[in-house]
Amino acid sequence: MTAREASLRWFVIGSLGFAAWRLLTTTAYLLFGPPIISNYWLTEVFFLLSKAFLGGLFWPISLLLEGWRNPLGWIFYPW
Repeated sequence: MTAREASLRWFVIGSLGFAAWRLLTTTAYLLFGPPIISNYWLTEVFFLLSKAFLGGLFWPISLLLEGWRNPLGWIFYPW
């Protein structure tokens, strides 16, 4: 395995790890956080879960756009 293949493999593993972590924290927020009081609660749940997944999957872009303001809040999304 070349260094390029190894680095790409670790990048993909890291991206999936970030996505899984952010989905886990978002699920915990939805289960144990404040209740969603809205007529469109399913839309809000879908938005939070999709933003958590895509923010973890495309973490370099998400970190540049959102993470520089609040890095701890980016890791523990949506808190």
